[in-house]
Amino acid sequence: MDYTYEIIPTSGRLPLHIFFHNVRYVPNHWHDSLELLFVLKGSAMITVQNKPYSLTEEDLILINSNDIHSIQADQDNLLLALQIPDTFLKEQGVDTEHTVFSCHSFGYGPGEQEAFDEIHRLLSSIMWVHTKEGYGYEVKIRSLLLELIYLLLRRFRGAERTRENRINKRMMERLLKLNEYIQSHYHESLTLNGLAEREGFAVTYLSHFFQKSMGVSFRAYITQIRLEHAVTELLSTEEPIIDLALRHGFPSLKSFHKAFKDAYDTTPAEYRRSQRPTGAPGKDPARNGTGYLAYDRDNAFVSLFKYLPVEAPQAGGLAAERNIVHKEAGIRLPPAGKGQPLKHTWRNLCTAGKAKEILYAGVQEHLKLLQEAVGFRYIRFHGIFDDEMMVYRLDDAGQPLFSFTYVDQLIDFLRSIGLRPFFELGFMPGLLADRSQTVFHKPSYISLPQNPAHWTAMLEAFARHLLRRYGTHEVRTWYFEFWNEPDMNVFWQESRERYLAFYELSFRAFKGVSPELRIGGPGVISDLEGKAEWLRSYWTYCVERDCRPDFLTFHVYPVLPGEGTWGGEEPPDGIHYAGESYLADTLRSTKKALAEMGAGDLELHVTEWNSTSHHRELTNDTSFKAAYLAKNIAENLDEVHSLGYWAATDLLEELPLPVSTFHGGLGLITNNGIRKPGFHAYELLAGLGERLVERGDGFCLTASADGTYQLLVYNYCHFDRLYMRNDTSAIDSHNRYGVFADTGRIELTVKLEGLPAGRVEIRSRSVSREHGSAYDLWLDMGAPEELTPGDIRYLNAGSLPRQEVKEVEVSDVLTLKCSLSPHEVQLLCIRPVRIGV
Repeated sequence: MDYTYEIIPTSGRLPLHIFFHNVRYVPNHWHDSLELLFVLKGSAMITVQNKPYSLTEEDLILINSNDIHSIQADQDNLLLALQIPDTFLKEQGVDTEHTVFSCHSFGYGPGEQEAFDEIHRLLSSIMWVHTKEGYGYEVKIRSLLLELIYLLLRRFRGAERTRENRINKRMMERLLKLNEYIQSHYHESLTLNGLAEREGFAVTYLSHFFQKSMGVSFRAYITQIRLEHAVTELLSTEEPIIDLALRHGFPSLKSFHKAFKDAYDTTPAEYRRSQRPTGAPGKDPARNGTGYLAYDRDNAFVSLFKYLPVEAPQAGGLAAERNIVHKEAGIRLPPAGKGQPLKHTWRNLCTAGKAKEILYAGVQEHLKLLQEAVGFRYIRFHGIFDDEMMVYRLDDAGQPLFSFTYVDQLIDFLRSIGLRPFFELGFMPGLLADRSQTVFHKPSYISLPQNPAHWTAMLEAFARHLLRRYGTHEVRTWYFEFWNEPDMNVFWQESRERYLAFYELSFRAFKGVSPELRIGGPGVISDLEGKAEWLRSYWTYCVERDCRPDFLTFHVYPVLPGEGTWGGEEPPDGIHYAGESYLADTLRSTKKALAEMGAGDLELHVTEWNSTSHHRELTNDTSFKAAYLAKNIAENLDEVHSLGYWAATDLLEELPLPVSTFHGGLGLITNNGIRKPGFHAYELLAGLGERLVERGDGFCLTASADGTYQLLVYNYCHFDRLYMRNDTSAIDSHNRYGVFADTGRIELTVKLEGLPAGRVEIRSRSVSREHGSAYDLWLDMGAPEELTPGDIRYLNAGSLPRQEVKEVEVSDVLTLKCSLSPHEVQLLCIRPVRIGV
């Protein structure tokens, strides 16, 4: 419940609350915190102790603690708010009972803004440091906050006197009690006489008490409370306006309209249409405190850039370089042959787009590069029955005919480069489909079959053809995954029950040809909370109907709320990114849920995962992706039977092909064959050994049978607070590193004990912004929009991982010092040097 006495939420580690917000209307309220409001965009009318102040862009005002204030605006605006609790001010020696600050920039001329500009700088710096969360950022924020308080005391402290116009402690207790009753009964017919009788006050005293303490009359205060509650439901429900008005205590629709028009200068119906996101009824508007609406994500930091230190907004790591984190790890090496055996199941699966795309020369070249560097075992793809594969057609009599020419060409190519197919059976031939149900720029059909008998006949013919051409011994090692994300409306527009029945129909068609064929599913987008029930109903149905899958599949994208993949060029409003441990947390929770269902013994495949599902996410091209892959694969070695990173190449036809090479595509290789940092990270990961020796924060040590050790180290930097909330104001095509937490350079010292005495060779390879990032090299060469074949060769040749080889003498302990810039990944191979070899 919203209280007019506002409780300021502060972190236990930081004595402040700082945030961006848009404002339409915040009724009179007060709190035990000093508040600074900085108008970054638009304007706002702020009333303090019944005195109105009109603020425009770049204006600043300080509201003393326990001063009653309200905010009102009739246009788009963006405010930065900082609230400092009285308790913290008292700890710094500030006499909050007698100290009054007078700080409002709009009362001074252009030549008198120096002190206010210093406040702007401090506010901006506090918000920036708070957002980046670099190592020790809490200490830095406290120092900036103390600097701000010092400036306020020196330049803006008023006369020391008893602040009679403020709410004292005794008055506050009485107001809180009154306010609590009003909040619980605001929808009833409240009168000043009735409230005075209930609380034991004289009517005239209570009337004067309200006017003095709240700055408005009792009747106006009740109207504000009713209006605030009504507005929340106006935006979050489809309830008729007259019903909403009466339910929230307004005696008539006319009285509600008048109160609303006075506060918002528009009608309730017009406000509902203009303020609520299209197509999103039933969701509460994002709020941050009493009456604060969600901030404009596209403009949050743009207005702050000019007040920040020069390097902060777009340095993307330069500031981080000044922060150094020292870490140490001591590892006692086990006897030869000991340690946890590794299967490296992350190498079991890579992914591509649609089946027909794999027949394109460009995609085939990219897959060859990936196989030479990494050596995956399977590849998953969509659309084996898409119209472009020309599998299904009808003869003159309306009977189905099947052709598998393109299917054979695809499989033959894959086998020639060491890959086996992992079929995703998710799309329908056009002649079988409801053509109104499509997905992607180059459409695929996602409907149920219009003729189920033809669908099952096609599956049976497909299975028999594969068995005849490639043999049962081979085909039984392949995977057939039924459908893609049937939990999402974008890929399945029917009910869950119809999906389950369709799955059973397809399962029986396949198994009727050969019980040895492996069919599984359901390929849902898994998250920590939402999909356990979906998986449970799927598994229960399969057990009850005796159509148990041979394996289970799901997808992991750390994008919340889980509204499915992004289908357009821009990300939707309302999404935000999860924390950096999302993959590990999701694998753990999903495995636990499956075990509780009795499905824990089945193979579990992650057939899609990435840091995003957006095809135009600009960080995809950066060295961030190298550290993202290193961290998540190292932390989840052999946790599931496969980790199918989406995708191998940017050559995907889900969206129109982009104009720019570095457009933020999901692949490891650009459209024109340039290897990204993520590609090189996979190269390093492929060098890990067969046994896990030890893992720790930012490192993974493995061993090989020949006595070689492999040390993988990485400096992972997650998205900062604003970017996690989909604020894109600090990123553009040429500046992509300003959206990460400021974790600093890592100086990691690893001591390996137990190595045989003698000489060892240390061969290191590293991927960073300076080495292994074609995107950063592209920036250095001038960021040309069009690349010639010579440019492409230059970028590939000039963005190889850095290599270094040296030999050292070892007695018992080998000390390795690794210096890692943000997003850097290194692989060190330690090999004994044998004399004469």
